[in-house]
Amino acid sequence: MTDGLGNYSISVPGDGVLVFSFLGYKTEEIPVNNRTSISVSFQPEAESLDDVIIVAYGTVKREAKTGSVSSVKGDVISEAPVTSVDKMLSGKMAGVQVSSYSGQPGAPSTIRIRGISSINAGSEPLWVVDGLPVEASDQNELSNVGTGGGTTLSFVNPNDIESITVLKDAAAASIYGSRAANGVIIVTTKSGKEGKAKFTARAKFGASQIANDNNYHAMTGSQLLSYQRAAIINSGNDPDDPAGKYYRPMSLLSTEQTNWEDHLSKLGYMQEYEINATGGTAKSSYYSSLAYHKNEGIYYGVNYDRFTARVNADFQLLKSLKTGAKINFGYTNQNAPQMGKAFYSSPIYASYNLLPWTPAYDADGNHNTDISYNSNTNPRANAEYDKYNDKQYRAQGNMYLEWKPIKQLTIKTTDGFDMNFVNSRQFWSAETNEGEATLWTFRTQNYRLTTSNTITYDDVYADAHSLRLLVGQEAMMEQYEYLGLKSPKVDPAIPYPTTSSSADDIGSYGISQETLLSFFGILDYNYKSRYFLQASVREDGSSLFGSKTKWGLFWSVGASWNLNNESWLKENRWLDVLKIRASYGVNGNNSIGRYLAYALYSTTEYNGFVGKLPSRPENPNLSWEKNKTWNVGVDFGFFGRLNGSIDAYDRVTTDMLLSTRVPQTTGFSSKTMNVGSIRNRGIEVMLEGDIISTKNVVWNLGANIAFNRTKVLDLAGNTFLTVTDPRSGEGSPVRIVEGMNMYNFYIREYYGVNPTTGEGLFVTEDNKLTSDRTKARYIYAGSPEPKFTGGFNTSVSWKGLSLSAFFEFSYGNKVMVDNWFRTDGTSISQNNLTSCLNYWTPENRTGCNPIPIAGGTDVWYSSYSTRFMEDGSYLRIKDITLSYSFPSKILSKIKMQGLKLYVSALNPYTFHDVTAPDPELGVLGYNYGVAYSMVKTIVGGIEISF
Repeated sequence: MTDGLGNYSISVPGDGVLVFSFLGYKTEEIPVNNRTSISVSFQPEAESLDDVIIVAYGTVKREAKTGSVSSVKGDVISEAPVTSVDKMLSGKMAGVQVSSYSGQPGAPSTIRIRGISSINAGSEPLWVVDGLPVEASDQNELSNVGTGGGTTLSFVNPNDIESITVLKDAAAASIYGSRAANGVIIVTTKSGKEGKAKFTARAKFGASQIANDNNYHAMTGSQLLSYQRAAIINSGNDPDDPAGKYYRPMSLLSTEQTNWEDHLSKLGYMQEYEINATGGTAKSSYYSSLAYHKNEGIYYGVNYDRFTARVNADFQLLKSLKTGAKINFGYTNQNAPQMGKAFYSSPIYASYNLLPWTPAYDADGNHNTDISYNSNTNPRANAEYDKYNDKQYRAQGNMYLEWKPIKQLTIKTTDGFDMNFVNSRQFWSAETNEGEATLWTFRTQNYRLTTSNTITYDDVYADAHSLRLLVGQEAMMEQYEYLGLKSPKVDPAIPYPTTSSSADDIGSYGISQETLLSFFGILDYNYKSRYFLQASVREDGSSLFGSKTKWGLFWSVGASWNLNNESWLKENRWLDVLKIRASYGVNGNNSIGRYLAYALYSTTEYNGFVGKLPSRPENPNLSWEKNKTWNVGVDFGFFGRLNGSIDAYDRVTTDMLLSTRVPQTTGFSSKTMNVGSIRNRGIEVMLEGDIISTKNVVWNLGANIAFNRTKVLDLAGNTFLTVTDPRSGEGSPVRIVEGMNMYNFYIREYYGVNPTTGEGLFVTEDNKLTSDRTKARYIYAGSPEPKFTGGFNTSVSWKGLSLSAFFEFSYGNKVMVDNWFRTDGTSISQNNLTSCLNYWTPENRTGCNPIPIAGGTDVWYSSYSTRFMEDGSYLRIKDITLSYSFPSKILSKIKMQGLKLYVSALNPYTFHDVTAPDPELGVLGYNYGVAYSMVKTIVGGIEISF
C-alpha cells in the first residue's frame, strides 16, 4: 500500500523482485538489484478486471475466454426508442443478424447467429435471462391467434439491462446442450451496489412516421386515370363510352379525391417514464425500477401500452451464506388490426389498393364501406368499430441461495419461473361484418418452472495454476394451454359470449407439456494467464424425443494462448493483447413441436358418430439434431487504443429433423425422422479503437463484418424442399435445394419488354422468348441470404457534450418485391404504384414495364418471376444520438448527481434500391404487400439522478 503521493516502504532481499499491481493497469515486476529507491508508473491494462463478461453459469475475465463470445453493455441500447431490446442488437455484433419485417409496436424480430442451421427444428437462439433459460417466442403467434407482439424480450425494460452476451461457437454455448445449436443470448439485469441510495428518473417523448426513403407510393388520381385510360385504349375500348366495357371519364377527377395513404396512416408517437432506485450496505443491496411505455402506431387502431416492475435484491446472511432474488412483472395492452391475416382490412394493403375517387365517407358522414372491389371493407371503419386486443400478463423471476463452506467451494441453487397469460379478444362489428356482430375470445397460459443446482471448486496452486471445476444439474417443465370460443351473432351493444346463442358457439381447446432433465460439468484451467483450457460436457433427457433416444450427450473443448503474457513479449509496450483461440464441440437442437415422436390419434366423424383414427406414426428413435462446430480466432490490442478479433468457423448440422416420405402400406405418407445435413462456414471481424483520447475530447470508432455461407449437404433423397411461409401458412417462391444455399428463389425467368410490341417476354425451356407466362421456364435466381452483414459506429465527446451514430449494412441478398399493385393495367378496379408509370410506348421502348392493357389475358405480372427480383443490399443509419450531461460541480449545488438531456433518431434514413418502403423483407426475402411498415422515430429524453 502507498500513501496519497505513491510513497511506500518495504523490506525485501536485495536480489528479490517487487510486483506492483493496481486495478485496471498492467502488473509490473521490477527486480530490486540492491536498490534502495524504486519508482514505477503503470500502463493501462486493456483486459482489465472491469472487462468481465457473463458466460454460462458464471463470469470470466475477457482474457480467459476460449470460445467466440461477443457482448454489449446495457447503456449502448438503453437510450434507443424501441419497445424490445432485440431490435437494437442488429449490426452491433459480428455474425448476429437481426431481421425485422414489421414496424408494429412490440413485434418480434428474427435473429440468426452465424446463419441458418436447421430447416424444421427452428433457428432462433436460446435466450437466458439472469441465469435461467426463458420462453422467447410469441405464444399467440404459435397458435395463430391474437395481435402478436408478446415475446419475453418486450417485457424486459432496456434500462434494466446490465449487459448482453452472445455465445456463438460450441465452446461457449454447448454447456446448454440440446438448446444451443443456434447460439445463446445471455441477458443480465442490474444489481445493486454498496453505497447510499441513488434514484434515477427518465422520461422520453417521440414521434414516428413511415420509413419510406425510396418514395414508394400509389398513384394519385390524375396519374391513375391517365394510366387506366391508356390501358383501356390499348385494349381497343373507349374510356369515354358510358356503355363500353371500361368507362373511365376525365370527370372522375372532378369528384373529391382521397389520398388513402394519408387517410389510413398518421403520425405515431411514443412516451416513456421510468424511475429506478439502487443502493446497499456491506450485507445487502438492491435495484428496483418501475417503467411505463406508451406507443401509438402510425395506423389507426394500433397502439401498445406496457408496464414493467422489477426488484433485484441480494443479502449476505452469514459470512459464508448469501441469497437473492430477481423478479420482473409486466403487463401489456395491445390493439392492432390483423396485419397480414386479412388483406382487405389491412391499412397497408388498402393504402395501395383503394382508388383515389372512392370516397372515404358516405353521404351521412360515416366511414364508407360500400367498396365492393375491396370486399366492402374500409380499414378506418375496422379501426373504429372492430377490436383486436391482447392483454398480456407476464411474471418472471428466480431466487438463489449460495453457500461457501470454504473459500474454494461454492454451492448454489437457483430456482425460477416464467409465466405468461394472454386474454385475446377479436370483435367484428355489425358495421364491418355485413350486419352480423361476431366475437372471438382466446385464453392462453404458458408457464415454465426451472431449477438449476451447481457446485463450483475454484483455486490457484503455486501461484501459477488456476483451476475451476463446476458440476451441475438442471430440470425444466413447461406447459401451454389454450382455450378459444367463437360467438357469432352477439349483441353489438353487449359484445360478450353470453349474448350469443350457445347453439352457435364454437369452442376449441389445446394443452401440451414438455420436460427436460440435464447434468453438466465445466473444467477451466490456466497457467500463469498464458495458457487456457476449457472443457464442458452435458447430458440432456427430453420428453420431446423417442423412448429409445431421450438422452443426448453434448460436449466441447477449447484452448487459448495469451502471447502477450509471455516473457519474450511482455516488454513490448505497444502490445496490449495477442491471443490465439481454438475450439471444437457438439451441441444440439430440440426446438421442435411436441409429441412428434409419439403415435397420435385424431378425432373424426363417420356415419354420424365421432371416433378416433391414427393420425401420426410412432418414431421411438427420434432424437436431437446435432451441430458439430470448430472455431479458430485471434484477439488483439495495440497501443492501448486499438482492439479487435478475427474468427473463422465451420458448423455442420447432422441428423436434421425432417418430414420424410414413408411407404403408403404403413397407413401414412410421411413421418418426422433424423435425416439430412447443412453446413455453415464463415469469417467474422470486429475492430474498435480510440482515434483521440484526451482529458476533454474522446473520439472512438468501431466496426464489424461477418461473411457466412450456408450449403445444404443432404436432404435424404429429396432434391429440394418447398418452403411454407410461416407468416401466412402459404407456399412461397423459396426452395431448399441440395448442394445450394439454404434458401433459393425458384421462379419464372423474365426477359424484359419486347421493344416492338411492348409485350412482356419470358424465356422458355428451349431458350426461346415468349409472351406466354405459362410457357416460361423456372430457374434458381438467387438467394435471400446476404453475402455479408455488419455495422459500424462512432462517438465524439467533448466535456459533457456527446454525439454518437450507429450504422448497419447488408450486402448481396436478393429480395422479391410484391406484385400486388403492378398489374400492367389489366385490372382497373385497383390502384397501382407510381413505378408503373414507366411503361412501354412507341416513344419509350426500353427499360420500362410492359404496355398496359385493360383486361389483358397475358398477365405478365402474375406469379413470381425475375421481373420482381431486386438487390436487397442496404446501408441503414440505425441510430444518431446527441446528448449533454451537465457538470457535476453545478449539479452538486442543487443536490443532484446527474442531469442528462438527449435527442435520438432511430432509422432516420436507409440507402437502398428496393421498390418497397423498407429493404428488410424477412429471412425469406419477400412479403405479401401487407406487412406493417418500418418506422423512423425521433425521441427527446431527460435523465435525472439524485
